[in-house]
Amino acid sequence: MDLMALVVYKGIAIRVLLPISSEELAERFGYEGQEIEVTFDSIEGLPDLDCERLNLDLANELAEKLENVDEDIVLSFIESNSSDPRNLLNAEFDDCWFYPDITTDRELGEYLVDDMGVELSREQLERYLDYEKYGRDVRLSEGGSFVDKGYFVSR
Repeated sequence: MDLMALVVYKGIAIRVLLPISSEELAERFGYEGQEIEVTFDSIEGLPDLDCERLNLDLANELAEKLENVDEDIVLSFIESNSSDPRNLLNAEFDDCWFYPDITTDRELGEYLVDDMGVELSREQLERYLDYEKYGRDVRLSEGGSFVDKGYFVSR
């Protein structure tokens, strides 16, 4: 996902595509060849990210890390885990799963059994005849959570 940031320097705000070098950023503000320190107001597409904790290096690292990560996974991680950009930078997105439109334990249980073909022993079937119970148990054991767009697991 591409990250477009709204950065502020001396009361002037501009939008920049990340990653961006400090030299190029200074030039965009009209301070060619000078070091400037900007603040980050927001990053488009990541409305809940805590931008007060961002600096240019961290913002650039995030842009590089998130370049090939699905936006729904990133937004779900922020919603279910943390809005701290450092936590986002340390996230292992290869170990995250997102199931769109699954918003209850019952839907999760039905999806896993009916659509994913999870095989259950006779004992498990007797215990989990209730999809909601099964979905809840899976959610609790995985540490997953329901987010605005569906079900999200981060490991």
